[in-house]
Amino acid sequence: MCDLVVTVRDFAYPKTHPYHTGNYPPEPEYEESDIEEDEEEEYAEETINSSIPTSDEQDKTEGYARGLYDFDAENSSELSFKEGEFVWIHCRQFPGWFLGEKDGAQGLVPENYVQLV
Repeated sequence: MCDLVVTVRDFAYPKTHPYHTGNYPPEPEYEESDIEEDEEEEYAEETINSSIPTSDEQDKTEGYARGLYDFDAENSSELSFKEGEFVWIHCRQFPGWFLGEKDGAQGLVPENYVQLV
C-alpha cells in the first residue's frame, strides 16, 4: 500500500493559470479518415526510436545542484529550497523532476529550478 501522492505541475504557467495544475483542454478527436496510415506508422516508429536512450543520453544526474530560483513545496513530496542553495540530487525521478535531499529532508525538485554542478 502506498500513501505517496504525486502532483504534476507545469511551471511554464503561473500558479493561478489552470494549465499549471494540468487542467488542459481536451485534445480534439479525429476521424480515422483524417489520418493516413503511413503517417501513423511513421509516427509510431519515431516514438519508439526516440524513447530508447543512447549511451550519451543515459541518466547521469547524481551530484549537487544549485537553486536557480526559490522553490516552495506545495505538498509533502516536494523539497523547498532558496535561490543559491545547494541540493544533493539522487536521480531523475520523473521527466522534469529530480529526487533531491537538503538538510536530511528528501523530496521532488523541479529540473528547471536547479543547475547541476
